[in-house]
Amino acid sequence: MTFFLGIDIGSSSIKGGVLDRDRGTVEHVRQRPFPSPAAGLPATFFEVDPLAIVQETRAVLEELAAQCKAAQCKEVSGVVFSCQMGGVILTDSAFQPVTRYLSWRDQRVTEKSATTGRTAFEDLRNRCTADDLLSTGNELRPGSAVSLMYWLAQHRSIPATAVTAMNLGEFVISQLCGSTPRTEPTMALGSLNLRTRQVHRDWFERLGFGQITWPAITSVSECAGEVVLGARRIPCYPAVGDHQCALLGAGLEEGELSLNISTGSQVSMLTQSLVPGDYQTRPFFDNRFLNTITHLPAGRSLNALVDLLSELSIAEGRPLQDPWTSIVSAVDRTPSTDLKADLSFFAGSMGDHGSIGNIRLENLSVGHLFIAAFSCMADNYELCAGRLSPDRAWKQVVLSGGLPQKLPRLNQILAARFPGPIRSPKVIEEALEGLLRLTRSIER
Repeated sequence: MTFFLGIDIGSSSIKGGVLDRDRGTVEHVRQRPFPSPAAGLPATFFEVDPLAIVQETRAVLEELAAQCKAAQCKEVSGVVFSCQMGGVILTDSAFQPVTRYLSWRDQRVTEKSATTGRTAFEDLRNRCTADDLLSTGNELRPGSAVSLMYWLAQHRSIPATAVTAMNLGEFVISQLCGSTPRTEPTMALGSLNLRTRQVHRDWFERLGFGQITWPAITSVSECAGEVVLGARRIPCYPAVGDHQCALLGAGLEEGELSLNISTGSQVSMLTQSLVPGDYQTRPFFDNRFLNTITHLPAGRSLNALVDLLSELSIAEGRPLQDPWTSIVSAVDRTPSTDLKADLSFFAGSMGDHGSIGNIRLENLSVGHLFIAAFSCMADNYELCAGRLSPDRAWKQVVLSGGLPQKLPRLNQILAARFPGPIRSPKVIEEALEGLLRLTRSIER
């Protein structure tokens, strides 16, 4: 039997499971909360102690190793990782942190300068050529490693001892193994020249942080170090991007349109070659590319509506115990609505402000509100699918993520917008399932 340990370092939790490659199963799933951001920072900053992240990851690994021992797994062949993308950590020459983890949720580049009246992100975009953006997959966004590095450079906030910049996955594995960090292409969000598959160093020179080095690019099947768990030294393999890993776990194939709907959501299609367009392009596995539009409103925006509806009960000290059961029931009792909702409450691909409109006394209810919200989501997916493939050249839709499994009415609305076959993978832990599939490319 061949066992691996799989770790998914997400934004809300660090989750792991035992991956049985021979039987194709994910078992003994464990998780711990992702560490909270540092307190006392400006509202747009989002920084986390990187060593606390390493500590929680090691704790999950130790739980899994203990489970393997109890189950008499004779040998664990390796540890594979998926990780949240974006953000950056700066380290010294010994790969020890000299900054916190500046998360992909950090929005400091959107603050307007009191001197110029512009944001750092606006200045950054003005310094980039169209080719810069195309060659990096149109991934220049607030919270990306490049935008955060630009802010640090412009504010003279790069520590004097800083030598290397890296993503979270590279840092965690380097700390666990005491090894030199390496980057797998799917993790190098927005910093990789997709034509050369190397870090875009000449661009960084022009942006003012060319003195900083970046980890070498490697493949997912090359060992990145060994972690000590009990009496064993277990090989670790480079972290991969969580978005691509989840779609691999959902079994996405070429010719399929992916609607991945969870806290956020994305619309995506696979291609064999690099074809830039009005969308983002990310490296995928087996030298393929993923054309995608991300940061579409979904669960995070729906939860904002729930928070609004819960506000009075919480103020009276009687928080709602299960609001979603009541919401689903109200939606089921509401055949249709002419209420309008725009869920762009958070900055993303659909804008940075939302609305609720066409309100009448007859449609001002929970059922109408959430049908309008689901319809807004479907509108966004239909628009983005048209940008990815104007001739709708997909053979079927793959509907994945946590929300489609919980909201049958959303599925019905999507089925009406996307007539034709819809495949809904019955996978609970998509990222861990993706890691299981990746183990097949690793030799024992």
